[in-house]
Amino acid sequence: MNRYCGVLLLVLAAPLWAAEPQLKVQARLVPGASVVVGEQLHVQLDVLTDTWFTAGATLPTLKLPGARVQAPNGEAEHTTQTIDGQTFYGMRYTYRITPSVAQHFTVPALTVSAQTGQASAPLSAQSVPLSFEATQPPGFAPGEAVLVASGLRLSQSLTATDLKVGDSLARTFTLQADDTPGLSLPAPSAAVINGLRLYPQAPAISNLDDGRGGLTGGQRIDRLVYRVEQAGDYSLPAIDIKWWDSRHHQLQTAQVPALKVEAHAAGTYTPTFSIAADLKALGQHTRWPLPRQLFAWVAALGVLVLAAYLIRAVWPRLRSWWRSVWPALRWACRQLRLVALNPRHEKDFP
Repeated sequence: MNRYCGVLLLVLAAPLWAAEPQLKVQARLVPGASVVVGEQLHVQLDVLTDTWFTAGATLPTLKLPGARVQAPNGEAEHTTQTIDGQTFYGMRYTYRITPSVAQHFTVPALTVSAQTGQASAPLSAQSVPLSFEATQPPGFAPGEAVLVASGLRLSQSLTATDLKVGDSLARTFTLQADDTPGLSLPAPSAAVINGLRLYPQAPAISNLDDGRGGLTGGQRIDRLVYRVEQAGDYSLPAIDIKWWDSRHHQLQTAQVPALKVEAHAAGTYTPTFSIAADLKALGQHTRWPLPRQLFAWVAALGVLVLAAYLIRAVWPRLRSWWRSVWPALRWACRQLRLVALNPRHEKDFP
Protein backbone atom coordinates (compact mmCIF):
# COMPACT_ATOMS: atom_id res chain seq x y z
CA MET A 1 0.00 0.00 0.00
CA ASN A 2 2.79 2.40 0.89
CA ARG A 3 4.44 1.62 -2.41
CA TYR A 4 1.34 2.61 -4.34
CA CYS A 5 1.03 5.88 -2.35
CA GLY A 6 4.63 6.82 -3.07
CA VAL A 7 4.19 6.21 -6.78
CA LEU A 8 0.99 8.29 -6.76
CA LEU A 9 2.77 11.23 -5.04
CA LEU A 10 5.60 11.09 -7.57
CA VAL A 11 3.14 11.16 -10.44
CA LEU A 12 1.30 14.16 -8.96
CA ALA A 13 4.54 16.10 -8.21
CA ALA A 14 6.15 15.46 -11.59
CA PRO A 15 4.42 18.41 -13.34
CA LEU A 16 5.61 20.75 -10.59
CA TRP A 17 9.20 19.67 -10.98
CA ALA A 18 9.06 19.99 -14.75
CA ALA A 19 7.54 23.53 -14.76
CA GLU A 20 9.98 26.45 -15.35
CA PRO A 21 9.99 29.38 -12.89
CA GLN A 22 7.92 32.37 -13.93
CA LEU A 23 8.98 36.00 -14.45
CA LYS A 24 6.41 38.80 -14.49
CA VAL A 25 6.88 42.53 -15.07
CA GLN A 26 4.28 45.10 -14.01
CA ALA A 27 4.39 48.87 -14.60
CA ARG A 28 2.25 51.70 -13.23
CA LEU A 29 2.25 55.52 -13.24
CA VAL A 30 2.49 57.41 -9.93
CA PRO A 31 0.73 59.68 -9.05
CA GLY A 32 -1.36 59.24 -12.21
CA ALA A 33 -1.68 59.75 -15.95
CA SER A 34 -2.02 63.55 -15.76
CA VAL A 35 0.76 65.91 -14.65
CA VAL A 36 1.85 69.49 -15.31
CA VAL A 37 5.04 70.50 -17.08
CA GLY A 38 7.94 70.28 -14.66
CA GLU A 39 6.16 67.89 -12.31
CA GLN A 40 7.95 64.63 -11.65
CA LEU A 41 6.17 61.42 -12.60
CA HIS A 42 7.24 57.94 -11.44
CA VAL A 43 7.07 54.77 -13.49
CA GLN A 44 7.16 51.95 -10.95
CA LEU A 45 8.43 48.71 -12.46
CA ASP A 46 7.84 45.50 -10.45
CA VAL A 47 9.98 42.50 -11.45
CA LEU A 48 8.46 39.34 -9.90
CA THR A 49 9.23 35.62 -9.81
CA ASP A 50 7.72 32.62 -8.06
CA THR A 51 11.17 31.38 -6.93
CA TRP A 52 14.06 33.71 -6.21
CA PHE A 53 16.59 35.89 -8.03
CA THR A 54 20.19 34.72 -8.33
CA ALA A 55 21.33 38.09 -9.76
CA GLY A 56 19.99 41.58 -10.26
CA ALA A 57 17.54 42.23 -13.06
CA THR A 58 18.71 43.82 -16.30
CA LEU A 59 16.60 46.94 -16.91
CA PRO A 60 16.08 48.64 -20.29
CA THR A 61 16.97 52.23 -21.13
CA LEU A 62 13.99 54.58 -21.31
CA LYS A 63 14.10 57.75 -23.42
CA LEU A 64 11.17 60.12 -23.97
CA PRO A 65 11.55 63.15 -26.29
CA GLY A 66 10.43 66.28 -24.45
CA ALA A 67 11.12 64.89 -20.98
CA ARG A 68 14.09 64.19 -18.73
CA VAL A 69 14.25 60.58 -17.53
CA GLN A 70 16.27 59.40 -14.52
CA ALA A 71 16.86 55.65 -14.61
CA PRO A 72 16.96 53.61 -11.39
CA ASN A 73 20.42 54.00 -9.88
CA GLY A 74 20.48 50.60 -8.22
CA GLU A 75 18.01 51.27 -5.41
CA ALA A 76 15.02 48.93 -5.25
CA GLU A 77 12.26 48.00 -2.83
CA HIS A 78 11.31 44.44 -1.92
CA THR A 79 7.74 43.54 -2.73
CA THR A 80 5.49 40.50 -2.44
CA GLN A 81 2.30 40.02 -4.44
CA THR A 82 -0.33 37.34 -4.89
CA ILE A 83 -1.33 36.78 -8.50
CA ASP A 84 -4.06 34.24 -9.33
CA GLY A 85 -3.64 32.68 -5.90
CA GLN A 86 0.14 32.27 -6.33
CA THR A 87 2.75 34.18 -4.34
CA PHE A 88 5.42 36.14 -6.24
CA TYR A 89 8.50 37.77 -4.81
CA GLY A 90 10.36 40.60 -6.46
CA MET A 91 11.94 44.05 -6.59
CA ARG A 92 10.37 47.41 -7.40
CA TYR A 93 12.40 49.84 -9.53
CA THR A 94 11.47 53.47 -10.26
CA TYR A 95 12.00 55.59 -13.37
CA ARG A 96 11.62 59.34 -12.67
CA ILE A 97 10.21 61.37 -15.58
CA THR A 98 10.07 65.19 -15.67
CA PRO A 99 8.28 66.54 -18.79
CA SER A 100 9.59 69.85 -20.13
CA VAL A 101 6.89 70.44 -22.77
CA ALA A 102 3.12 70.15 -22.74
CA GLN A 103 2.19 67.11 -24.85
CA HIS A 104 1.01 63.51 -24.82
CA PHE A 105 3.67 60.95 -23.79
CA THR A 106 3.77 57.19 -24.36
CA VAL A 107 5.95 54.89 -22.28
CA PRO A 108 6.71 51.84 -24.46
CA ALA A 109 6.68 48.25 -23.24
CA LEU A 110 9.77 47.64 -21.10
CA THR A 111 11.59 44.33 -21.51
CA VAL A 112 13.36 43.00 -18.40
CA SER A 113 15.62 39.96 -18.17
CA ALA A 114 16.66 38.18 -14.97
CA GLN A 115 18.23 34.96 -13.75
CA THR A 116 15.98 33.12 -11.29
CA GLY A 117 16.47 30.07 -9.13
CA GLN A 118 15.72 26.64 -10.72
CA ALA A 119 15.67 28.24 -14.20
CA SER A 120 17.74 26.61 -16.92
CA ALA A 121 18.36 29.97 -18.67
CA PRO A 122 17.77 33.69 -18.05
CA LEU A 123 14.11 34.70 -18.26
CA SER A 124 12.62 37.80 -19.85
CA ALA A 125 9.24 39.50 -19.66
CA GLN A 126 7.59 42.74 -20.84
CA SER A 127 5.40 45.36 -19.22
CA VAL A 128 2.35 46.84 -20.89
CA PRO A 129 2.71 50.27 -22.60
CA LEU A 130 1.60 53.31 -20.60
CA SER A 131 0.64 56.87 -21.55
CA PHE A 132 0.21 60.18 -19.74
CA GLU A 133 -0.58 63.81 -20.50
CA ALA A 134 1.54 66.83 -19.51
CA THR A 135 -0.17 70.24 -19.45
CA GLN A 136 1.08 73.78 -18.86
CA PRO A 137 0.11 74.96 -15.34
CA PRO A 138 -1.87 78.19 -15.04
CA GLY A 139 0.20 81.31 -14.49
CA PHE A 140 3.04 80.22 -16.80
CA ALA A 141 3.39 81.29 -20.41
CA PRO A 142 3.88 78.62 -23.10
CA GLY A 143 7.53 77.64 -23.26
CA GLU A 144 8.30 79.24 -19.89
CA ALA A 145 10.37 77.10 -17.53
CA VAL A 146 8.18 75.70 -14.76
CA LEU A 147 9.40 74.79 -11.28
CA VAL A 148 7.12 72.22 -9.68
CA ALA A 149 7.58 71.08 -6.08
CA SER A 150 5.53 70.01 -3.09
CA GLY A 151 7.42 72.51 -0.93
CA LEU A 152 10.05 75.21 -1.50
CA ARG A 153 12.46 77.22 0.67
CA LEU A 154 14.56 80.23 -0.43
CA SER A 155 17.06 82.07 1.77
CA GLN A 156 19.95 84.49 1.33
CA SER A 157 23.05 85.73 3.16
CA LEU A 158 25.43 88.64 2.62
CA THR A 159 29.08 88.98 3.59
CA ALA A 160 30.00 92.68 3.61
CA THR A 161 31.59 94.76 6.38
CA ASP A 162 32.97 98.31 6.15
CA LEU A 163 33.13 98.29 2.35
CA LYS A 164 35.59 100.51 0.48
CA VAL A 165 36.37 100.92 -3.20
CA GLY A 166 38.21 97.80 -4.32
CA ASP A 167 36.60 95.51 -1.73
CA SER A 168 34.34 92.57 -2.58
CA LEU A 169 31.00 91.44 -1.21
CA ALA A 170 29.25 88.07 -1.71
CA ARG A 171 25.49 87.46 -1.85
CA THR A 172 24.56 83.77 -1.46
CA PHE A 173 21.18 82.21 -2.33
CA THR A 174 20.10 78.77 -1.10
CA LEU A 175 17.11 77.17 -2.82
CA GLN A 176 15.61 73.86 -1.65
CA ALA A 177 12.62 72.09 -3.23
CA ASP A 178 10.77 68.93 -2.19
CA ASP A 179 10.09 66.13 -4.70
CA THR A 180 12.19 67.88 -7.37
CA PRO A 181 15.76 67.01 -8.42
CA GLY A 182 18.48 69.62 -8.07
CA LEU A 183 18.96 69.94 -11.83
CA SER A 184 15.38 71.28 -12.16
CA LEU A 185 16.01 74.29 -9.90
CA PRO A 186 16.45 77.65 -11.68
CA ALA A 187 19.24 80.17 -11.16
CA PRO A 188 18.35 83.48 -9.46
CA SER A 189 18.36 86.57 -11.65
CA ALA A 190 21.54 88.65 -11.42
CA ALA A 191 20.82 92.33 -12.06
CA VAL A 192 23.51 94.70 -13.39
CA ILE A 193 24.30 97.40 -10.79
CA ASN A 194 26.28 100.48 -11.79
CA GLY A 195 29.36 100.81 -9.64
CA LEU A 196 29.49 97.11 -8.78
CA ARG A 197 31.20 94.59 -11.05
CA LEU A 198 29.58 91.16 -10.92
CA TYR A 199 31.66 87.96 -10.85
CA PRO A 200 29.24 84.97 -11.03
CA GLN A 201 30.43 81.72 -9.49
CA ALA A 202 29.60 78.13 -10.47
CA PRO A 203 26.51 76.92 -8.56
CA ALA A 204 26.54 73.95 -6.16
CA ILE A 205 23.72 71.61 -7.21
CA SER A 206 22.85 68.44 -5.30
CA ASN A 207 19.95 66.10 -4.46
CA LEU A 208 18.45 65.63 -1.02
CA ASP A 209 17.70 62.12 0.26
CA ASP A 210 16.13 60.46 3.26
CA GLY A 211 19.36 58.80 4.40
CA ARG A 212 18.39 55.45 2.86
CA GLY A 213 19.03 56.36 -0.78
CA GLY A 214 15.55 57.69 -1.49
CA LEU A 215 15.38 61.03 -3.31
CA THR A 216 13.37 63.65 -1.40
CA GLY A 217 14.26 66.83 -3.28
CA GLY A 218 16.99 69.06 -4.63
CA GLN A 219 19.19 71.94 -3.52
CA ARG A 220 20.92 74.74 -5.42
CA ILE A 221 23.38 77.24 -3.91
CA ASP A 222 24.32 80.31 -6.00
CA ARG A 223 27.03 82.77 -4.95
CA LEU A 224 27.19 86.22 -6.57
CA VAL A 225 30.41 88.14 -5.91
CA TYR A 226 30.49 91.92 -6.49
CA ARG A 227 33.56 94.18 -6.57
CA VAL A 228 33.08 97.81 -5.51
CA GLU A 229 34.29 100.19 -8.22
CA GLN A 230 32.72 103.44 -6.98
CA ALA A 231 31.80 104.81 -3.59
CA GLY A 232 28.10 105.19 -2.85
CA ASP A 233 24.91 103.58 -1.54
CA TYR A 234 23.78 100.44 -3.40
CA SER A 235 20.62 98.33 -3.34
CA LEU A 236 20.80 94.66 -4.24
CA PRO A 237 17.35 93.90 -5.73
CA ALA A 238 14.82 91.47 -4.31
CA ILE A 239 14.66 88.00 -5.88
CA ASP A 240 11.37 86.31 -6.82
CA ILE A 241 10.99 82.65 -7.85
CA LYS A 242 7.65 81.52 -9.27
CA TRP A 243 6.74 77.87 -8.70
CA TRP A 244 3.81 75.48 -8.93
CA ASP A 245 2.71 73.84 -5.68
CA SER A 246 1.94 70.22 -6.63
CA ARG A 247 0.46 69.51 -3.20
CA HIS A 248 -2.15 72.28 -3.26
CA HIS A 249 -2.26 72.67 -7.08
CA GLN A 250 -1.74 76.42 -7.11
CA LEU A 251 0.79 79.05 -8.16
CA GLN A 252 3.20 80.20 -5.45
CA THR A 253 6.00 82.80 -5.26
CA ALA A 254 9.10 82.62 -3.06
CA GLN A 255 10.91 85.89 -2.38
CA VAL A 256 13.90 87.29 -0.52
CA PRO A 257 14.02 91.06 0.21
CA ALA A 258 16.38 93.62 -1.27
CA LEU A 259 19.60 94.42 0.58
CA LYS A 260 21.28 97.82 0.98
CA VAL A 261 25.04 98.28 1.27
CA GLU A 262 27.26 101.36 1.58
CA ALA A 263 30.76 101.70 0.15
CA HIS A 264 33.24 104.44 1.09
CA ALA A 265 36.09 105.91 -0.91
CA ALA A 266 39.45 104.31 -0.38
CA GLY A 267 41.51 106.28 2.20
CA THR A 268 45.21 107.23 2.00
CA TYR A 269 47.65 104.67 3.18
CA THR A 270 49.10 105.25 6.64
CA PRO A 271 52.18 103.20 7.51
CA THR A 272 52.04 101.22 10.70
CA PHE A 273 55.43 102.65 11.81
CA SER A 274 57.44 105.85 11.20
CA ILE A 275 61.03 105.74 9.94
CA ALA A 276 61.73 109.22 11.36
CA ALA A 277 60.52 108.14 14.79
CA ASP A 278 62.73 105.05 14.68
CA LEU A 279 65.82 107.13 13.74
CA LYS A 280 65.13 109.57 16.55
CA ALA A 281 64.76 106.67 18.99
CA LEU A 282 68.20 105.43 17.89
CA GLY A 283 69.76 108.83 18.55
CA GLN A 284 70.05 109.76 14.90
CA HIS A 285 68.78 112.92 13.29
CA THR A 286 66.54 113.01 10.35
CA ARG A 287 68.61 113.72 7.24
CA TRP A 288 67.98 116.95 5.37
CA PRO A 289 66.51 116.58 1.93
CA LEU A 290 68.78 118.12 -0.79
CA PRO A 291 67.56 119.35 -4.19
CA ARG A 292 68.71 117.59 -7.32
CA GLN A 293 70.14 120.82 -8.85
CA LEU A 294 72.68 121.04 -6.05
CA PHE A 295 73.97 117.57 -6.85
CA ALA A 296 74.27 118.57 -10.54
CA TRP A 297 76.36 121.66 -9.76
CA VAL A 298 78.66 119.73 -7.43
CA ALA A 299 79.20 117.08 -10.11
CA ALA A 300 80.00 119.69 -12.78
CA LEU A 301 82.52 121.41 -10.51
CA GLY A 302 84.20 118.09 -9.82
CA VAL A 303 84.54 117.43 -13.56
CA LEU A 304 86.15 120.83 -14.14
CA VAL A 305 88.68 120.30 -11.33
CA LEU A 306 89.60 116.90 -12.66
CA ALA A 307 90.04 118.24 -16.21
CA ALA A 308 92.35 121.07 -15.00
CA TYR A 309 94.48 118.61 -13.06
CA LEU A 310 94.91 116.32 -16.03
CA ILE A 311 95.86 119.17 -18.39
CA ARG A 312 98.49 120.45 -15.95
CA ALA A 313 99.99 116.99 -15.52
CA VAL A 314 100.04 116.08 -19.23
CA TRP A 315 101.01 119.41 -20.84
CA PRO A 316 104.88 119.24 -20.24
CA ARG A 317 105.06 115.78 -21.80
CA LEU A 318 102.92 116.88 -24.71
CA ARG A 319 105.22 119.90 -25.36
CA SER A 320 108.36 117.78 -25.20
CA TRP A 321 106.90 115.30 -27.65
CA TRP A 322 106.01 118.07 -30.09
CA ARG A 323 109.57 119.46 -30.06
CA SER A 324 110.98 116.06 -30.88
CA VAL A 325 108.57 115.48 -33.73
CA TRP A 326 108.75 118.95 -35.34
CA PRO A 327 112.25 118.67 -37.01
CA ALA A 328 111.28 115.46 -38.77
CA LEU A 329 108.02 116.99 -39.89
CA ARG A 330 109.79 120.10 -41.22
CA TRP A 331 112.33 118.02 -43.17
CA ALA A 332 109.52 115.99 -44.73
CA CYS A 333 107.76 119.17 -45.81
CA ARG A 334 110.97 120.46 -47.50
CA GLN A 335 111.38 117.20 -49.38
CA LEU A 336 107.86 117.62 -50.68
CA ARG A 337 108.68 121.26 -51.42
CA LEU A 338 105.99 122.54 -49.21
CA VAL A 339 106.32 126.13 -48.04
CA ALA A 340 105.79 126.83 -44.39
CA LEU A 341 102.70 128.83 -43.56
CA ASN A 342 104.72 131.12 -41.26
CA PRO A 343 108.20 131.46 -42.80
CA ARG A 344 109.09 134.35 -40.54
CA HIS A 345 108.68 132.32 -37.40
CA GLU A 346 110.21 129.13 -38.74
CA LYS A 347 113.47 130.03 -37.06
CA ASP A 348 111.74 130.03 -33.72
CA PHE A 349 111.90 126.26 -33.70
CA PRO A 350 115.32 124.63 -33.53
